[in-house]
Amino acid sequence: MEGRSCRWSVVTLAAAIACVLSGVAGATNGYFKQGYGTQNKAMGGVGMALSLDAYAPGTNAAGIAGMESRVDASLAYFRPERSFDVSALESSPGEGSFPLPPGRVDSDREDFFIPSFGLVRQIDAERSWGIAVLANGGLNTDYPAITNPLCAQSPQAPANTGVFCGGSAGFNLDQILIIPTYAQRFADGRLRLGLSPIVSYQRFKAKGIAAFGDFSQAPAHLSDRGTDTAFGYGIQFGFQADLSPTVSVGANYRSKIRSEDMNDYRGLLVDGGSLDIPETFGIGIAVELSPRVTVAADYERINYSGVDAIGNPFDNLLASFPPDSDPEARLGGGRGPGFGWRDINIWKLGLQIEGGSGWTWRVGYNRGQNPVSPSEVLFNILAPAVVKDHYTAGFSKVLTPQSDLHVAAMATSSNSVRGPNPLADQSIRIEMQQFALEVGYSHRF
Repeated sequence: MEGRSCRWSVVTLAAAIACVLSGVAGATNGYFKQGYGTQNKAMGGVGMALSLDAYAPGTNAAGIAGMESRVDASLAYFRPERSFDVSALESSPGEGSFPLPPGRVDSDREDFFIPSFGLVRQIDAERSWGIAVLANGGLNTDYPAITNPLCAQSPQAPANTGVFCGGSAGFNLDQILIIPTYAQRFADGRLRLGLSPIVSYQRFKAKGIAAFGDFSQAPAHLSDRGTDTAFGYGIQFGFQADLSPTVSVGANYRSKIRSEDMNDYRGLLVDGGSLDIPETFGIGIAVELSPRVTVAADYERINYSGVDAIGNPFDNLLASFPPDSDPEARLGGGRGPGFGWRDINIWKLGLQIEGGSGWTWRVGYNRGQNPVSPSEVLFNILAPAVVKDHYTAGFSKVLTPQSDLHVAAMATSSNSVRGPNPLADQSIRIEMQQFALEVGYSHRF
């Protein structure tokens, strides 16, 4: 009866999180989080070799091997500040051009709340299974319906307001990962292996970009189609090993998560609505400098270019000119444009100090490459995930012998990218800065 109740609780909570996450923005390293779990987030997101809670499979499937039975829950407040500004036109727009109104525009809605949940059940001293329900990340922009005098010069414009002459404009992408995991210890606990099938659930919405209909294979399925959803499936496996009593290493590989097509947006997303989740892998090391001080470092790689809807460059669209010269290069086509994101490398560094009276203190730093190049700024107005430097800190406090409270804070440096509007003689600068505060609770049983 206890097991059945636990299973139903996990399913119910996963469904609840899916509802709560509507409209979430979670971009940090591209659109992935800087880490998973309140404790690890406070250390810059490290976790390949240092697993602290039931969220461990978000970073390394081996992390729960032999872990005691526990449940973790957290709620994060996340504030991304997104904006862009456009220069004045250097020359009069010609036929087929798409100029943007000069000036700065800030995205609306900057406050989001993101829950997470993890459960581990210890089978015996060597084996554990668990499930983590995590927001992988996401993107959200919501630009207001600003006055745009340039819309009157475009007969195909569906409205006279908005950045793209379609009223308020923006994207919303939510991603939830449900990660059931089995992990086991070998060689007297010095080696740990883990395996996770992964189920993803995505929600996507685009609005205010119908004026790009002349560039689309399916203009009726380009914009303002409401929210479309898709499930996806992937797998990950990881290992951790103790090189000595004070030094551990770890690595994890996660496959590309193959998702169902977003048919409502087959006129926007490459190959008729395909939106997979990129492959990732990473390695890490944790060193216990003293019984109370641990330092950890991770390297992670996210292969955004392996997903056409994310990695295809905007220049692909130019192959469709003159009209119908290459229909597959249009929006929604098999070779259509995406966001032009590059693969990125991420370096993470964290420090943990165990103090007295049940207090533990953490700080960290996360440096991720910017996936957006200057040539791709036009479409990335809608997805300005350009932050690079993340600074983190936090603490834990033992509440009872079975429970702890955790807090993590994160701030990024503001970063921007400037490049040309490929459809008009002007420049565009996109910018983002982020802040986050997360509170978590752990209970061991």
